[in-house]
Amino acid sequence: MIDLELITCPQSGTWPYVLVFVHWLGSIRRRAPVLSAHHCLLRRAMSSVRVIHASYVNVPATAAPPPGPIKLTAMEAPWVVLPELQHVLLYEGQDMPPFDDILLSLRSSLAATLGSFAPLAGKLVHLEDTGDVAIACSTSDGVRFVVAECDGDMRHLAGDEEHDVRVLERLVPGVDMGELPTPVLAVQATRFEGGVAVGVTVHHGVADGRSLWTFVEAWAAACRGEAHAVTAPSFDRSLVKLPGGEELARSLLRKYAPNVPKVAMLAPPLVEDCARTTRRTFSLDSRDTSNASRSASSVSAKPTARPRLAPRPTSSPSPRSLGRASSGASRSPRTTT
Repeated sequence: MIDLELITCPQSGTWPYVLVFVHWLGSIRRRAPVLSAHHCLLRRAMSSVRVIHASYVNVPATAAPPPGPIKLTAMEAPWVVLPELQHVLLYEGQDMPPFDDILLSLRSSLAATLGSFAPLAGKLVHLEDTGDVAIACSTSDGVRFVVAECDGDMRHLAGDEEHDVRVLERLVPGVDMGELPTPVLAVQATRFEGGVAVGVTVHHGVADGRSLWTFVEAWAAACRGEAHAVTAPSFDRSLVKLPGGEELARSLLRKYAPNVPKVAMLAPPLVEDCARTTRRTFSLDSRDTSNASRSASSVSAKPTARPRLAPRPTSSPSPRSLGRASSGASRSPRTTT
């Protein structure tokens, strides 16, 4: 699933600043023009992404990566089978620097950031002798950096009421994560007419959304020349104390990824359901957010009707009904993330 953000370039040329698109599941006033279905399909047919070349950004030789593999803990092992995290950031503005200058800035700041985030330049590997999955990294590792170009218009892609998800999917680098070893991170810079897109793909077993954005914020700070704006992370696994320790992580791997180093990713139906969803952009001002807040408050303030209790049975329940009740009560609650 791809997250979309728009990054605008102010007139001063300072780069980058983030303006997050707000997705709201309510009734609000839409300020974007409504396009006909024919117009949207025609525009999408005209947009294509072409990869120009790919290279690697290495960890600085002066960096000190962890001395050995970083084993996944029991909190991380089940996430090995989940699809990768993908984010797209769109930079738009009339005073954008030349694309070659942007690439140079992105590459140099990425290399500097990897000095503190060296595991993201490594590979996720299977340790056959112990059965663990771990991150192996060294100064010779690097992050794949893809350079591409799109003949579509940046403002159209970001401003459409319904976004072209197929084009957005091509703005992030593809990484085959179905078998270990596999890269942890890859990035892509795509040139647009009037803008640049930066796509990031990271293995879900290595980083969650918060961890990924910590890295992106550090990268952006380095790009602005603020190398010490973000606190460097700690990769010391001795700080994680869990009952069962490493053996618990191995048991979870045997359950969720029994054929490791081959990894069967998440069941296709759920992935297909995500692909069928649509993504829209809504514009909100202070009045809209105030109205939404008042509406939410009024809904939460309304008293809810108490459920009516079923009458007490006059006879003993049958063994069949007891079996249904006990089997239902024994189920653990489902957790949605």
